[in-house]
Amino acid sequence: MRRVVVGAVLLVAMVGVAACGGSDSSGGGTSSGSSSSAGDANKHVNIAHFVAIQANPVEQVIIKSAKDTGKANNATVTTFDSNNDVQRELANCQDAIASKKYDAFILKAVSGPPLIPCARAAMAAGIPVVVQGTALGPKQTTDPQVPGIVGSAITLSTTNGVAIADLTNKACEKTGAKPCKVIYLFGPVAFDYASITRKTFNDTVKAKYPNIKVVAQAAANFDPDTGAQQARQLLQVHPDINVIVNDSDPVAVATEKVVADLHKNKIITVGAGGSAVGVAAIKAGKQFGDTVILPATEAKAATLMAIKAARHQNVGDTTIDVTADLSPVGTIVDSTNVDKYVPEW
Repeated sequence: MRRVVVGAVLLVAMVGVAACGGSDSSGGGTSSGSSSSAGDANKHVNIAHFVAIQANPVEQVIIKSAKDTGKANNATVTTFDSNNDVQRELANCQDAIASKKYDAFILKAVSGPPLIPCARAAMAAGIPVVVQGTALGPKQTTDPQVPGIVGSAITLSTTNGVAIADLTNKACEKTGAKPCKVIYLFGPVAFDYASITRKTFNDTVKAKYPNIKVVAQAAANFDPDTGAQQARQLLQVHPDINVIVNDSDPVAVATEKVVADLHKNKIITVGAGGSAVGVAAIKAGKQFGDTVILPATEAKAATLMAIKAARHQNVGDTTIDVTADLSPVGTIVDSTNVDKYVPEW
């Protein structure tokens, strides 16, 4: 019953927006372009921060960074945890709108397109919206896909997927294998970031790297125990594997232990996420490389954007692909640049 009510309320808000002739711009769009008054310059503001799943270690860094950024800029950031449930995120959104407590929203969607009604409903209520983490719409782009959105600070899953494919190719070149046989362990299919990363990885390998043969794929769901179990089973079926690719560093570390236990020392492992454990594994020679993710930087950029929008200030750059635009080493970290890279989780 709760889901039906939430959907109905959001639908009414969407109809109201259309009836007003595109009043989306009365929310985030107008505030981002208007001049700041003296009274707004350091006005205390309240920001609602919607996250995908608070239990995830990356999300915890994001939450802390957003709160710290708010504290440093006279803003209070309140976290709304969706627990990887789109309907729960929609319900959280409607509750936050109804409370009339918040001056801006930071929307980190579990899945982009289903959360569009949340953004429209917030803007219809006069609340500017900043998109963080996951693109809010069907396209993987930092450009706003909903009229009136203030801007985006996004870690594009397509950028990550291409980086994993490029890194896998580098690992395959090191093995010298022709073809290079690969196992790919991926994250939760319900999580847009993981599913689009996987699709982009497969598409990029097919288009750019004919020497790479992905012989098996399995869901590890960002869980090290599941990843270790999948790796062990798949290596029994495919004992001649050259590279194991993981879209999560904790899973990569788990598969490295499996490889060592099975004495398959010629197998190279690849990780993703640019974490402290991934960097340590690269430095120790256990992991070939990693893709970069900067969760604290992402959250800081989105929070500053939201604070400025809430104060009717110009928010500056509104189309940020965090890894591509803000990383000090680019999208890949390996032995050649690991000393220049500082992990954020």
